[in-house]
Amino acid sequence: MVESYYTVNLFCQCKIFSCRELKAIMKGNAKEDGASALKKGLSVLSCFSWQKSRRTLTEIARELNLPLPTAARLAKALEEEGFLERNKKSKLFSLGFQCYLLGAIAKKTGGLRTMALPYMEELRKKFNETVNLYVREGNSRICFEQVESSLNLKRSAKLGDRFPLWAGASGRCFLAFMPDEDVYGILGEVESLTPNTILDRKVVLEKNSELRTRGYSLSVSEREQGVSSVAVPIFDASPQPPACMTLSGPTARFTEEMIRELIPALKKTCLELSVKLGAERRSVSLLETDG
Repeated sequence: MVESYYTVNLFCQCKIFSCRELKAIMKGNAKEDGASALKKGLSVLSCFSWQKSRRTLTEIARELNLPLPTAARLAKALEEEGFLERNKKSKLFSLGFQCYLLGAIAKKTGGLRTMALPYMEELRKKFNETVNLYVREGNSRICFEQVESSLNLKRSAKLGDRFPLWAGASGRCFLAFMPDEDVYGILGEVESLTPNTILDRKVVLEKNSELRTRGYSLSVSEREQGVSSVAVPIFDASPQPPACMTLSGPTARFTEEMIRELIPALKKTCLELSVKLGAERRSVSLLETDG
């Protein structure tokens, strides 16, 4: 799922000009409208999404409010450079191999971590609790990045640590958006980790439903005794979130007042990250806050 972010958000690296035009730009001799043409080309790529992975030339022109000849010229340039492919029979355009290649490079260099880290540091500065970024791998969530609290008493994890999806607020950020059959299979693995571990399948499903409505989840000593967490999913262009962000710490410090202040700050952060990762704002309205 993480790959979908890198595929959709590699636009800034796109080569939509010929080699001669690119050289002219590098030498500062390109026409003044070169940047405008580049933006139009990138907007063509942004037409493609998880739901709309194939598009006709007419659809592209209509969505971007471009004359058909302009859309055709841009699409042709992108196709020649490998950023678009066109089916010879259906005439439908789709993202090309260059998108996949650059997406794979971005994934390898840790683009998600780099993008999220400044937000995590800002949240730690404001609340001074440990901030974690988790990604899903199979039926586990993995600690992908962490910014620790400066306090002596804190909750920490090691990068690469694996945790089950069925225990805690972070796991629910993934579980709540998975197909029912997958959720039932995972819930068959539930075991008690603390007195507060939720073992009742009905309660887990209710909390999943609440998360899909409220945009966040709260856990108190579900996986670790004495530890509270607030978690919010991070979306990309796909239906299932590739990551989530969590603030965790000693339950004694997670007062009602602190949690009321924390939730909108964390949701705002995850909304901004989701939009950057290619999610349509209307599809992640659960992350909107009144403020």
